[in-house]
Amino acid sequence: DIINWVNSKIETPISSFKDPRIRTSMPLYELLNAIKPGTIDYTVIDKNPKDDSDKFSNAKYALSMARKIGAVIYTLPEDIVESNPKMIMTAFACLMVLDTQSN
Repeated sequence: DIINWVNSKIETPISSFKDPRIRTSMPLYELLNAIKPGTIDYTVIDKNPKDDSDKFSNAKYALSMARKIGAVIYTLPEDIVESNPKMIMTAFACLMVLDTQSN
């Protein structure tokens, strides 16, 4: 259900919580902007992160913006970069709760 909800909100669907694209945080950015347009400043992110350091910075910013719009986030940037599917699911679930509460 969570993946179906995420895919209904973003342009480029994810296949699972282990989808390698999630490590870049780009699906999170798309989702955050779908929930609250204008949340993400795309000038401060690396759209094609090459190494884990760049991916970590992206994940840190994405989770920070999720908290800023009111989501209760338990996931750490390391969970995103290391592709921890349970914690990634938790992050998406928390965003889903936020979105359904605000609609």
